[in-house]
Amino acid sequence: MSHDAVSPSLSLREIRAILAVAEQRGFSRAAQVLNISQSSLSRAIHRAEAALGIALFQRGWSGAEPTPEGEVVRRCCARVMAEMTHERDSLMAAGLTRMPLPLDLRWSDLACVAAVIDTGKATAAARWLNTSQSHVSRTLGALSVRLGYPLFRHTGEGLRAEPLAKRLAALRDRLCVEIQPLQEELSRLSGQVTGRLAVGMTPFCEQDSVAQAFGDLLVAYPQLHLSALPGSYVMLTDALRRGEIDLVVGLLRELGPDDELAEVRLSEEELTVLARSDHPCAEPPVSMEDLVRQTWIVAPTGTPIRAYFERLFLGMGKTPPVQTCEIVTFHLAESMVRESQSLALLLYSPRKARDLPSGLVRVPVTLPDNRRHIGVTYRRSAGLSFTQRQFIDGLARRLAADSNAGKNAC
Repeated sequence: MSHDAVSPSLSLREIRAILAVAEQRGFSRAAQVLNISQSSLSRAIHRAEAALGIALFQRGWSGAEPTPEGEVVRRCCARVMAEMTHERDSLMAAGLTRMPLPLDLRWSDLACVAAVIDTGKATAAARWLNTSQSHVSRTLGALSVRLGYPLFRHTGEGLRAEPLAKRLAALRDRLCVEIQPLQEELSRLSGQVTGRLAVGMTPFCEQDSVAQAFGDLLVAYPQLHLSALPGSYVMLTDALRRGEIDLVVGLLRELGPDDELAEVRLSEEELTVLARSDHPCAEPPVSMEDLVRQTWIVAPTGTPIRAYFERLFLGMGKTPPVQTCEIVTFHLAESMVRESQSLALLLYSPRKARDLPSGLVRVPVTLPDNRRHIGVTYRRSAGLSFTQRQFIDGLARRLAADSNAGKNAC
């Protein structure tokens, strides 16, 4: 590759900055890794974004995460830096440098080396590079000092390239080969549906439908970046308000029209008492008095299911039974029931209630007002994007199909 080729749109320092932010998931940690100030790092990222005309990062659940375009750039930067690191190790192993190849080289440094190799003289290289002969000489001298070996030898005919200089010129060619397709790779995203969809999931039995809806989206829009994050309602809605995630799927809170968050109903599930198949309450008749004497696995304090559980017994004039375990995930609750003599109060869809895991049964007791809505919560002010609507529609279809399958089986 000729030394006068167009310089890549990203500097090597910007490439390192992009990789550091992507790997560390944040500017503060990345600045520490690079041993630079956070403001310097931010300026490097802003320069890269301006040069490419895209946003590289967005706020996410775990910090700064690449946008779809940023992920394309990150992969390109990773290839460039892998080539740099490999050459640094190879030069040291071959004894061609006394000090490691600096990873903060500039393209102009490598261009100077390549130009002098092609022309044989610093003055001719300076003309080709449209700079001064003194700048070329200073660049070569500084590189020689940093690497501990000379790059060129003076001869009667000019400057003769040492093996180290030839290796650096070849490295520049390889790096340019890696980075030149970047704009073409980014242009392929033009006109495609891209973006992030980060979905929080509170405990509910049909969480598999979220994965199925994700699969449908990826078939239709393969450039989307999708993530699903389990957690509590408070934790996930806090992240939703901060813009770190886009939606929360699970048991709805029946929010009012003036709330900051809005809800979309998708399906219904029933509050069900679950027990081991050999539990005394597994066979009828079972009364509410029987349930009072049991130990329970229930959702944490402050959740709608916990509030229902307490109202159920307080309404009978009874003290709510002892809770031996507060559940945080649906599958953990089922496992705890299987491994103990406790009962659990869980939400089940018709399909899941029909296909309980082996060793578990529904306690034959009728609970009042036991139907609850499952759906999606989103930020009212942000509305719903095209991708979010596509996901919600797909999830609704999946949940409806599961519900119909359960009814038909009955």
